[in-house]
Amino acid sequence: MTTKPEKDVLDVAIIGAGFSGIGMGIGLKRAGIDNFIIFEKTDGLSGTWHDNIYPGAGCDVPSHLYCYSFEPNPDWGHVYSRQHEIKAYVENCAQRYGITGNIRLNTAVEEIQFDEKAGLWNVRTAKGDQVQARFVVTATGPLSVPLIPPIKGLSDFEGKAFHSARWPKDLSLKDKNVAIIGSAASTVQIAPAIADEVENLTIFQRTANYIVPRRDRAYQPWEKALWRRFPFLLRIKRAYMDLVRDYFSFRMFHKNSFLARFMARGAIKSMQEIVHDPELRAKLTPNYTLGCKRILLSDDYYQTLLRGHVNLVTDGIERVEKNAIITKTGQDVPADVIVLATGFEATNFLAGLKVTGLGGCDLHERFSQRMSAYRGSSYAGFPNLFTLLGPNTGLGHTSIILMIEAQIDYILKAIDHAGSGVLNVCEEAEKRYNETIADDLENMVWASGCHSWYQAEDGSIPTLWPHSTAVFRRLMARPDFADYEVL
Repeated sequence: MTTKPEKDVLDVAIIGAGFSGIGMGIGLKRAGIDNFIIFEKTDGLSGTWHDNIYPGAGCDVPSHLYCYSFEPNPDWGHVYSRQHEIKAYVENCAQRYGITGNIRLNTAVEEIQFDEKAGLWNVRTAKGDQVQARFVVTATGPLSVPLIPPIKGLSDFEGKAFHSARWPKDLSLKDKNVAIIGSAASTVQIAPAIADEVENLTIFQRTANYIVPRRDRAYQPWEKALWRRFPFLLRIKRAYMDLVRDYFSFRMFHKNSFLARFMARGAIKSMQEIVHDPELRAKLTPNYTLGCKRILLSDDYYQTLLRGHVNLVTDGIERVEKNAIITKTGQDVPADVIVLATGFEATNFLAGLKVTGLGGCDLHERFSQRMSAYRGSSYAGFPNLFTLLGPNTGLGHTSIILMIEAQIDYILKAIDHAGSGVLNVCEEAEKRYNETIADDLENMVWASGCHSWYQAEDGSIPTLWPHSTAVFRRLMARPDFADYEVL
């Protein structure tokens, strides 16, 4: 598969150098397409794993499933890999497949605009540079824009206050009063990691979470040696992990799932075996169906809450003062450092990027009416534009890398099918596809009534895929180009 672009015109512009963008670049190289650039706004690769350097940062998907299928890694240090390991893995993949020369760091793309006459995308960076590309692939990810809650008085705080995804390098917490606002995925990693260093630690919890044992451990040298010597054993291990999560674990996300009820009882029992205080137990007991919100993994969070200098507050925050947080019940909580572990704008797709398509159509204006895409990848009226991890491609049960690879293969087929033309998905096809997705989501626990970051303001669920990854992979392996028009 090759293309012959005009002089000074890119075949493909990729926006973002995380797992998606690097994977797309590797896919293009392997397909014989070398004329592409990956634009990355930060100074490093790996996306969320470059940004999130907070203490204890790691993945909640097993290491051997959280990697490219074509590049297994026998040398992962733990069952669940740490941030620095994942970052190094992505960097090594970029070097191994020869795409480092195609990457432009510290180059944020602010706007892309389709030139209908030329059939090209004009790509403008924050530096004012502009290039043209036949195809654009956005790979910015759904967890890239920190969500900062509108807390009264936060700007008046005299200590350090920052989002967990913007953790200051070389920050010392020794003998500090630290407050963490939020109690979900980041907090269950941060709190145990900093508890020994701080003077006092206060965690502000809005909603209790289901937390299941992580059962993490370090891999032994003999295990790594065995996988290096017999790579097929690693492929078998990955296939088993994939099967268990995709076939069995996924079933807990159906409404009225027996498996969900069984796991919920197990999660509560596990918590009660560690936490004996009735008041704390009550604070930590969720009041919604397991799976409606993100399920958390930890081996040491509950134990951390039992330490004398750690306090869990559920009263809600009234305001922040110069050196304290005041709760809605009037409690004064001294604070030298505030960590906003408040998640991301997960439903704000392509945040910070202005996208203009046919007839001057603005993609974000369209998102305000319907936040959707065809197969999570294409948008009617925005030809030769594809998104990795677009609307309704997120998961709650297994590795997102499986979705990324399926989309990459699909996009490569679309580029090949377009030839020298311009490929635009039909509006009716996109509408039909998303009506089916919306109907299928009604059968899932995420639509059972609890509020979560999976949902948009109107209550719709534009983030998650309502089937197994096997279904998605089969769908993406068979493109229906009758749903597209070649302009």
